[in-house]
Amino acid sequence: MPLPQRVAAIPAYIPSDLADAAPGHRFQLYLKHWQGANGNAFDAYKKAKPQGKDERATFERECAGVLKELCPLPPSSVETLKGIRERQQALIQYYGANGYRISTTSTAPFATGLGNEHPIENGFAFLTPYGLPYLAGSGVKGILRRAMQELMDDGEEGFTADAINALFGPEEIKQPEDAKRGALDFWDVFPKPAGDKLVVEIMTPHYGKYYQGDEAPHDSGAPVPVSFLAVPAKSQFDFHLVCQTTSLPISLQTQWRALLDSAFQHAFEWVGFGAKTSVGYGAMAIAGDKSTTGGGSATTSANAVPSAPLESWPAARLKFNRGNNTLTAETNGKSANAYAPQGEALLKMLPVGVQNKIRQNQCFDKFAVQVVGNILVSVQS
Repeated sequence: MPLPQRVAAIPAYIPSDLADAAPGHRFQLYLKHWQGANGNAFDAYKKAKPQGKDERATFERECAGVLKELCPLPPSSVETLKGIRERQQALIQYYGANGYRISTTSTAPFATGLGNEHPIENGFAFLTPYGLPYLAGSGVKGILRRAMQELMDDGEEGFTADAINALFGPEEIKQPEDAKRGALDFWDVFPKPAGDKLVVEIMTPHYGKYYQGDEAPHDSGAPVPVSFLAVPAKSQFDFHLVCQTTSLPISLQTQWRALLDSAFQHAFEWVGFGAKTSVGYGAMAIAGDKSTTGGGSATTSANAVPSAPLESWPAARLKFNRGNNTLTAETNGKSANAYAPQGEALLKMLPVGVQNKIRQNQCFDKFAVQVVGNILVSVQS
């Protein structure tokens, strides 16, 4: 019995090929369903009843085919994602020594939101209105807290219940006056998928009827592979957070960054982010760090805000290296750099006329800048 035709129920004014629709919009709003037998109704995927090995194989091929059609990010989504990521990278600089950023590359596929309701029974987390994959800041916070708790259980120096509660807020509140927010503010994470496209992964539950309580487990079943979306391995993830240091005890005001370095390293290697982490999904490695297993030290990227006091230079000289998009500030024999893409982002915040002259290798004096260590974090004309 041939499978019904795949069609999407969309208004007439929307192009039927959906070539420039974001993956999330196609997945949530315009996903192609199989047309019902009466030619009008739309049957959800789970209502199809393929019979026999060949029909089941065709069923899964068609199901995966629908997902594969929405995997590539159209040009508009690529530009939107680039703008969101650059905005985060520029904004974190304004928090100076209170800002924290760490760049990673995924070493395994990343999936999130699989429990969301959807006709194919496996959802995915796309952020409205962009229709782009993301990891909520609340999810990052939960994973980091778990990582710190595991390090505390392992007896790692500096990881105590008081320190964790100060950073994340108390986990148990027995009295109303005990309620207090933590010092850390976590931002949403917007991954840049490798190849600018998502991928279709497959899971095959062999003991479905056993898990449903219908029968004992055995090896003579006919499992049906289940397709779901994921962000591919080798994708870029940037984590940003802000620490309200004034709400921390004095002892933590100089230690919070080192604790986060260790916690992120532990989370990348042993905990994972998103769904299906127990089978290896969501593992990551810090950018520039070739170590992907235990024992490595946490080395933040060149763009991470270092642990150093915030300095103000009231009359700095600016110059821009077009070869590597690095913006440099100089004063009294000292220099600080904003590397790509932050250098480009900071430059764009200046008046257009000033931008153009600096791009033409003309240096300007008397810019008020802020630096942390040798990192340029903000510029004012």
